[in-house]
Amino acid sequence: MSGAPEPVTMAGLRSALLRLAPAAVIVALWTLLAVSFTGLRVVPTPWAVIHAFLDDLPVYGPNVSSTLSVAGVGFLVGNGAALALGVVFVQVPWVERLLLRIAVASFCVPLVAIAPILVVVLPGDAPKQTLAALSVFFTTLIAVVLGLRSADPASLQVVRSLGGSQWQAMFKIRFFAMLPSLFGALRIAAPAALLGAIIGEYLGASQGLGVMLVQAQSSFQVPRTWAVALVMSALAGLAYLVFGVIGRLMTPWAAHDVTLVTVSQPPPPPRRMWAAVTIPVLGVAGSIAIVIACWYALIAAFDLNAYFAKTPLDVLRFITSSPEASENRASLWSGLKITLTDAGAGYLFGTLAASLTALLIVTSKTFERAVMPVAIALRSVPLVAMTPLLALVFGRGLTGVTVIVSIVTFFPTLINVVVGLRSAPALATDVVRSLGGSDTLATRKVRILYALPAFFASARTGVPGALAGATLAEWLATGQGIGSMIVQDYAGSRFDALWTESVVIVVVSVLFYTAISALERPITRRFAVGGA
Repeated sequence: MSGAPEPVTMAGLRSALLRLAPAAVIVALWTLLAVSFTGLRVVPTPWAVIHAFLDDLPVYGPNVSSTLSVAGVGFLVGNGAALALGVVFVQVPWVERLLLRIAVASFCVPLVAIAPILVVVLPGDAPKQTLAALSVFFTTLIAVVLGLRSADPASLQVVRSLGGSQWQAMFKIRFFAMLPSLFGALRIAAPAALLGAIIGEYLGASQGLGVMLVQAQSSFQVPRTWAVALVMSALAGLAYLVFGVIGRLMTPWAAHDVTLVTVSQPPPPPRRMWAAVTIPVLGVAGSIAIVIACWYALIAAFDLNAYFAKTPLDVLRFITSSPEASENRASLWSGLKITLTDAGAGYLFGTLAASLTALLIVTSKTFERAVMPVAIALRSVPLVAMTPLLALVFGRGLTGVTVIVSIVTFFPTLINVVVGLRSAPALATDVVRSLGGSDTLATRKVRILYALPAFFASARTGVPGALAGATLAEWLATGQGIGSMIVQDYAGSRFDALWTESVVIVVVSVLFYTAISALERPITRRFAVGGA
């Protein structure tokens, strides 16, 4: 009969169970934690959280709307700026050499240091929108540049041979090659914009989910705190899924391209020795000059009070010629060593775990269905809400900080590497299989080579992310390192120290970013496929 329901098959039942398994595991672990920490009253039961959510249901509407409006503006501004600047970087390489370090610096500035300044100089929701935009700008910029440079060089050569300009090649070839990387970045950016807006609310606002979280935490309403955090997680996860669906609809060719799409640049023509040394040095000097000029210009433009707005000379004086200069340097070095240890351990663990997980996801749909919901949930819960719990479970030492930093670096690396692995053309992997090779061999011989640029892009962006995660963990959990020093100096109005510590974090991030870029070039030149 045409209207009879289809019989339930074992395969369909197994698939349904696999989809429900991650949620069941999360609920089971949650219940176990609630039972284990009953005396401490920091982990409520799932039913207590549901009850708190239902009690607050009428107030969620305006607060969710406020947070989403701020996040939406930040998302559009941050991604729009990243897309425009990425196009300029690819079309005019010297601009990239000059401005990329500044973009890295913007991603590395600790939020706890910049938020008070934004509140002073910007009106209304602009500080929160700016934090949301900064949260998405850099990762999208890197993905855009990577995607634009992944264009097939043969197709670019055809456009040039027919008399086409660089801009015609950009819009006819490079733009379409960029779309898979762009949508991969937007999946990361959508939750990041939401969390950036929430952090802005957490640091000061009258309405929004961040405000609800602060109120619940300050009154020690644990079930309500968890309910708000789960609503944040649900919204961030939904944003991720929406852009994932849009990406699949807009780029149906992404995983099925039969052309040998290339993903790296060809080796540049050899330079003379003086040029090989002079050009990078001039690029660094130019970047530093622009940063210093912008620093002074912003202070002058907004007429910032010298009491809290310090200049580059103030920072330099703090560590060189002030009466306590030697003590200041010793304190900075002591805090920096702790922060580098915290960030380094989490960075290495998170990057390695994400890369291995990406390999398993690409080779197993079942594994992807089981793991991705958990990964999205981990990335979606704001660290300001999760850090105290993680510190309780894993301790306030290196292990706890490593877990926190790993969560920061894991998700962006996972998404970018999965996109890179899936950029390998079906024809190339089919050739390996037709010669008797396994899917694992196809991954090792083909997919990994295509994913190298995406891996290094994630490794570069992971460095400032790891340092930001370490400083956040030090602020909320350990009470050690530069992250804790920044908060203490802000509370004590020691703005010379605060600005100097922020500059140190930025400089260290840029140095490590540059070091990974230098390591990337010879490796991708040797192993990555083709050039663009």
